[in-house]
Amino acid sequence: MMRPLLAAAAFALTMSASIAQAGEEVRSCEYKIKGRGTSGSAEVTLTDGVVSKLDIVVFYSGLPGRPGYTCTVNPSRSEKDDTWSDEAGATVITNNTPFVSTMPDRVKVTVGKHVSIDFAEAQSAGRCGAGAELPRAIVIPASKGACRVFLDPP
Repeated sequence: MMRPLLAAAAFALTMSASIAQAGEEVRSCEYKIKGRGTSGSAEVTLTDGVVSKLDIVVFYSGLPGRPGYTCTVNPSRSEKDDTWSDEAGATVITNNTPFVSTMPDRVKVTVGKHVSIDFAEAQSAGRCGAGAELPRAIVIPASKGACRVFLDPP
């Protein structure tokens, strides 16, 4: 009698976990650019096809014997630190408390075959350690592979 009850409970837990994950897709990639001493990763979570979370880590190597510098961008729709909006087919995430209050601090994410993360209007200050900066853009390819990263000229 106990065994069928345990099996039913396990099945119910499995079904509720898969229902909670239904409609959620994670696209991600990593990169390493040796000539510029930078590496990182990008992950975009889509819930029912809509961007719900970003997790970007950019690392710049330090001088020999010195630590490196990191940038992080990790907004989520469940947090109230940012304003999320849609503009011309892209999700725009605006930082409500930018480091420089007189300048915009926005990240634009466009989802299609690839996922494009545009940092053209994002502030590196407040997100990066000294000596690091956000790239101009990161593209997550449709198939597994390295990110395409667009950096400012050295």
